[in-house]
Amino acid sequence: MPSVLPILPFVLGLVGAGGALVAGRRIVALRIWGPLPQLALVAVLAAILVRTFSGEVLVHRAGGWAPPLGIVYAADRFSALFGALVVVLGSAALAYALLEDEPRGHHRVIALHFLLQAGMYGAVFTGDLFNLYVCFELLGIASYGLVAYRGTGRHAEAALKYATLSLIASVLMLMGVGSIYAQTGTLTLAALHEASLDPAAPPLYLFATVLVLVALALKAALFPLHFWLPDAHSIAPTGVSVLLSGAVVKVGAYGLFRVLLSQGLWLHGELRGVLLAVGALTALGAAWVAFAQKELKRFLAYSTASQMGYVVASGALGTLAGVRGVVVYALVHAVTKGTLFLTAGIADRVFGTRRWDRMGGLAARAPLLSMVAFVALFSLAGLPPFAGFTGKLAVFLALAQERAYVALAALVLASLTILAAAGRIWLRIAGGAPRDDLAAPSRGKLAVAFALALLVVALGLGVSWVIEAGDAAAAQLLEGESYRTAVLGTTASEG
Repeated sequence: MPSVLPILPFVLGLVGAGGALVAGRRIVALRIWGPLPQLALVAVLAAILVRTFSGEVLVHRAGGWAPPLGIVYAADRFSALFGALVVVLGSAALAYALLEDEPRGHHRVIALHFLLQAGMYGAVFTGDLFNLYVCFELLGIASYGLVAYRGTGRHAEAALKYATLSLIASVLMLMGVGSIYAQTGTLTLAALHEASLDPAAPPLYLFATVLVLVALALKAALFPLHFWLPDAHSIAPTGVSVLLSGAVVKVGAYGLFRVLLSQGLWLHGELRGVLLAVGALTALGAAWVAFAQKELKRFLAYSTASQMGYVVASGALGTLAGVRGVVVYALVHAVTKGTLFLTAGIADRVFGTRRWDRMGGLAARAPLLSMVAFVALFSLAGLPPFAGFTGKLAVFLALAQERAYVALAALVLASLTILAAAGRIWLRIAGGAPRDDLAAPSRGKLAVAFALALLVVALGLGVSWVIEAGDAAAAQLLEGESYRTAVLGTTASEG
């Protein structure tokens, strides 16, 4: 159905960035302005969720041009849920960033926050392969700026690694996009389904698609393309880490499966085994490395790479249960990891160190923060009744149904590794006698972390709703006909 809603989040992100720059160094004006476009984003994403889950596919043709000439923005259930993921974490990260006492240029940080969100919304709601590339470039530029913002050698090094690998990915993606266009004459995702069914040179078309998927796999931090993630996610300011680890890598996975599953089934058949192996290796290998980390944020960064292995292994199956696992696990892990990075940022200020093995006495000194850490750590480990259990169960059941027992064993072992790590971290930071030298946590920041922790519990207790939403999104993506009909149908007047 024609609607302006799919493009509005992208536009509002740009408006938010521009307004932050206009507010400049006036911190009061910045704190008044910042929430306004974010509240508008929440309202727009809520409207998109309601309309898509009532059965509509919302379509906006930029400039009124129909495909293949025009760029299409489209919202279905799959993209709406990922958009909701971005707006929840974007709101939490922005609230935390507005409460920070940055030494300089606070308005630039807020502007980059909105620019990063704009890139993610554009990537989620675009229906055009080239525009997907452009939006990933936009969110990449914002990410580099946010990682390098504080200007130390470590920040610059992390941003340089991220930018260098992303530049390689960009070249590969652009080559793949150009090759696909040369072979099909279109870059509209809805039109690529038919175009990919019988290409003139199937090996060349497969190679072009692989180039695009490799670039998206780097954004999703999959092995062996994950080396940029630990430095970038651990060294970045806390609000930035929330977005990078909770949302950006999920948008990378979204793009990967949107591109792959929008095309002919033969492409998925060719790549199924590779993706399954990559997902299993990523989950297990990164979990082992995470276990060895002493810095809390670095542990969280490696665990993010591990958890992305679950998402990709589940989606690699290409079944209803597999794609359901992608949606459910992406949602619950995003909220869990956002809570954990907020907790780590607050704990850093409380203890004056990033190392979890030098923390202690949190339960006695700051019981509410200790409770938030407990919820988030054991949701990450996958214990009921927290959200992480819902996500891991969905993935494990999908793998078991397809008898992918080797991948399942790898993911179970990775889960046990993270459980052991979460247990020892929790016991170390929460236990022990209260220390008089600990700083009191910021009430505002603690409120943001507590709100996300409540959502972690709610998603765990509302398991039936989460599974039903994942089923509906997966069924629509795999069926594909309603999306293709809405995007490629006759232009109607917008309303």
